Amino acid sequence: MIGRIAATILGVTLAAAAVCREPQPVPSILIITLDTTRADRLGCYGAKDAATPNLDRLASRGALFENALSPAPLTLPSHTSLFSGQVPRNHGARDNLNFTVDPSVRLLAGELSTAGWSTGAWVGSVVLDRSAGLGRGFDVYDDSVRIGERTAFDYKERAASQVVDAALRDLRGLKPPFFLWVHLFDPHLPYVPPEPYRSRFKERPYDGEIAFMDHEIGRLLKAVEAKAGPLVVAVAGDHGESLGDHGEAGHGVFTYNSTQHVPLILAGHGIPAGRRIGVPVGLVDLAPTLLDLTSIVTPGFGDGRSLAPLLLKKDRAERSWKEAYELESMYGRFAYGWEPVRALVKDGYKYIDLPRPELYNLVTDPEESQDLLHPAGGGQVPGKTVNIARRLRSALATRLNEDGGGTPGQGGVDPERRAALESLGYLGGSGRVSHDPDKPLIDPKDGIQWIDDLEAGRRLCNSGKAEAGIDALRRLLARNPDNVPALLTLAGCNLALGLADQAVNASLLARDLAPEDSLVWFNLANARAMQNSRKEAVAAYEQALKLQPRFADAYLNYASFLMRTADDLSAAALLHRAREQGVLDPDIEAELGVLLLKTGDVDGAMAGFRRALELNPYARAPLKALAMLHRKQGQDALAEEYERRLK
Repeated sequence: MIGRIAATILGVTLAAAAVCREPQPVPSILIITLDTTRADRLGCYGAKDAATPNLDRLASRGALFENALSPAPLTLPSHTSLFSGQVPRNHGARDNLNFTVDPSVRLLAGELSTAGWSTGAWVGSVVLDRSAGLGRGFDVYDDSVRIGERTAFDYKERAASQVVDAALRDLRGLKPPFFLWVHLFDPHLPYVPPEPYRSRFKERPYDGEIAFMDHEIGRLLKAVEAKAGPLVVAVAGDHGESLGDHGEAGHGVFTYNSTQHVPLILAGHGIPAGRRIGVPVGLVDLAPTLLDLTSIVTPGFGDGRSLAPLLLKKDRAERSWKEAYELESMYGRFAYGWEPVRALVKDGYKYIDLPRPELYNLVTDPEESQDLLHPAGGGQVPGKTVNIARRLRSALATRLNEDGGGTPGQGGVDPERRAALESLGYLGGSGRVSHDPDKPLIDPKDGIQWIDDLEAGRRLCNSGKAEAGIDALRRLLARNPDNVPALLTLAGCNLALGLADQAVNASLLARDLAPEDSLVWFNLANARAMQNSRKEAVAAYEQALKLQPRFADAYLNYASFLMRTADDLSAAALLHRAREQGVLDPDIEAELGVLLLKTGDVDGAMAGFRRALELNPYARAPLKALAMLHRKQGQDALAEEYERRLK
């Protein structure tokens, strides 16, 4: 543990900004990030039927920013902006899939850790697994989301109660001043609030998730405030949820206010109570603000600005719309081959740069119901409106310059994390989709209406109705042939029907579009294995593992294929190779135990079964195997213990 800094610092803090230059206590910092949380669903932001008393109380004793903007409608890009103070274009984490935070990016935890703060983080979703790169600078980084039963397309996030339990457990070992980050994922799909919120919000389960999250925030605040002494609390949404606005059910494709207008509340040490600030601000401003409040000098940190002057009423109202905030989503580009969404908010307007560009007056039309460049009824666009659009387009183009959307690091992305992300609805392609430069990309306003076919295809294939799923996917691909997730799902549907040749064809089309995608090669390998084409299957599995050496499912399917061809020795060697690559997977350990048992290595097999249970205490196959082996060895008490756990 890094040593504590002194209990006081010299300098000006908010509490003594005007005259007092006495040593001031160093505040601890607690950041709570609310995943997928719309600002307009909280009571303090005007929701009449919300159940958010703890957030409402926090806002009343601090400052609420009425117009806070997230730079991206995705968890990893927005959180990286929050902690680095940089827009995605500069920090490089452009999407949840296929990107990680570059080690050169300076993060708030690192700055505070270097200054002596104790640091801890507890996250509620695999999206923020440490492999994403946000763990740097934290003494404790609890991302134990995936421990437990694994079922296809069903990776559960950790509930707010579990995250808070973990944070309170570890809090006992941290000494102030500390920096804590607690990430709550509950309002993300699927909306399944626990009781009593499930019954209370039966018709509005999304709001029920928010109410449950608020309850746990109250528990967290009580414990942290009791331990911290001077404390600054920041609550921020990473992005919202469209809930059907603009044709989008969830989030990720568009940058309208439904997903980009987020809660932002600051309260605690030195922050005036009861402040409601209408000045537009961004998540990129939060880290510079917190560093300012702790008097840590970090030259060149981030693209944002400190909001401390706003808290002290030093920024005049007429400056309120002068700051420019850029927004983006590369998700549609990487997942579906569509035009990426890029936008700029300035002077009260939002300009969205797409094949059919859009312009909205956020002052008079915060719901963005009327595109000023496409008037209702098809009327002529006023010259003033055209000039505003040209000015904002030029300002955005200057910022973007030759930005191509970043370079994904496919080889460095944990495929198990990727599989979990896809189970949460992030159906990404490789991030390196090839494209004919002479062929225009699809405007996502057109493509969004096709998403239902992709979701229907996945749902039907997973529910045993693969033929109907294939029909839905073919409809989509006729209009959007570059849609890599659709091709991958089509290959999976054909595999479910035992149609190996069709699965190979779909996988080859996906490979041509995304040759550096390990999942494409994995699907192709599975299809070749179904054809019993050993040479081609082995080559495809090896390519998948070359691109991603820690691809657990590739090891498992590859080993299963080798065992089916009576090559148990090669299968065992392959699973040992997975261990050497640092793959932690209960199914690999269990399968290796079975193989070792076949060779007569009982001790090695039992060790493998025990490792499987360490990773998944509920795995039935290792429990059965250990019960049987202990019974054979006459160790009845141990056998009965494993048998009891099976019940």
